[in-house]
Amino acid sequence: MEEKQVEVQDEKQDTATTASEEKQTVNTVPYARFSELVDEKNSLKSELNEIKKSIANDKESRRMKELESKGEYDQAISEMTNKYESAQKKADAFDQYQATRREALLSKLQEDDREIYADMRLEKLEAHVDKVSNRPASKVQVGKPGRENTGGFESLKEFALKDPDGYKKMRNEKKKASIWGDIFES
Repeated sequence: MEEKQVEVQDEKQDTATTASEEKQTVNTVPYARFSELVDEKNSLKSELNEIKKSIANDKESRRMKELESKGEYDQAISEMTNKYESAQKKADAFDQYQATRREALLSKLQEDDREIYADMRLEKLEAHVDKVSNRPASKVQVGKPGRENTGGFESLKEFALKDPDGYKKMRNEKKKASIWGDIFES
């Protein structure tokens, strides 16, 4: 009897495994199909928005024609004036934003570069300033030339006397470089 029970348990485990595999295959969607559906959905959304805009424009034009046919020109003109004024306010606010943003970006550049990039489109200027600001600063040593090999001291002898640990560290690093290995060996 024990052998039969074991066999039954094995069959249950096998069916559970196949059931979970079936669920996985049913629920998984290939990426190509997924991206295809997303693209289709986005295109349908854009078409819907275009249709809505078209309907709104048609409705507005019919309404204006009705007002004109009734002889209510003053109301039609006042509505068009209100639309124009609100659009003008938005355009002025956007122009002000662009000018402020341009000045902020140009202030991040050096004086001599500002004149060069002043006429650049805002999008390109933003990209350029981001690129320039993310560039690592160049390592320029201040001091007398030729002191980079002596740790800033007048000579290697002075370097070794005043900073022996630094001298040893620099010497070991230079030995590793094939160019300097022969110089410090002697």
